[in-house]
Amino acid sequence: MGAVIQEDMSEASLIIGVKVVPVDSLMREKTYAFFSHTIKAQEDNMPLLDAIFEKHIRLIDYEKMVDDKGARVVAFGKYAGVSGMINILHGMGLRLLALGHHTPFMHIGPSHNYRNTEMARQAVRDAGYEIALGRMPKSIGPLTFVFTGSGNVSQGAQEVFQELPHEYIEPEHLPKVSVQGSTSKLYACVVSRDDHYKRKDGGKFDAEEFEKHPERYASSFSHDVRRIVNINIAINSN
Repeated sequence: MGAVIQEDMSEASLIIGVKVVPVDSLMREKTYAFFSHTIKAQEDNMPLLDAIFEKHIRLIDYEKMVDDKGARVVAFGKYAGVSGMINILHGMGLRLLALGHHTPFMHIGPSHNYRNTEMARQAVRDAGYEIALGRMPKSIGPLTFVFTGSGNVSQGAQEVFQELPHEYIEPEHLPKVSVQGSTSKLYACVVSRDDHYKRKDGGKFDAEEFEKHPERYASSFSHDVRRIVNINIAINSN
């Protein structure tokens, strides 16, 4: 009874994971189940998809597990966003410190340091109090966050973000706010597909057409959004 713990998976008929498997670790002619992040033709993971074909691997992608109505039945929950956002704020504090900026984010620990979410949220609130008092260094300028998606994970991440002094803005206001905004609060916007996917022929975004013919569209995200914001929280819309 029970499970045998071992490093060698060569005898396994099904290998179950969560995150993307490194290309070099993929074993030939196996069946894998994980989030591949290739369904939307994500450019970064095309080498992974090529390797899956080349090694004759059967891929079971959780993102394509749907019910009769096409709704996903396997997805990350809200707490993935909660813990992820806490870790982002903690990591940002460390990164800014390495660049010579001491910020209130230094008082936020990694999510596993807290006994429960309320303790973590209180640490975020404490940092927010310092920010509201104007104790962010002027040298780093206004901090802007972008949330791409509105699913469970995005909702959880935004719940944590909202514990800080903040203001939501429209994407078109990002350039101005990133220069002229206040350092006593944080700025955020939620970007949906129609905010950055543009028809190549100049027409309006159509969600149904985009699903059927994505080749007719091009994303302006890297030019219009990513180069402007300090923190980009990329969340799948599930």
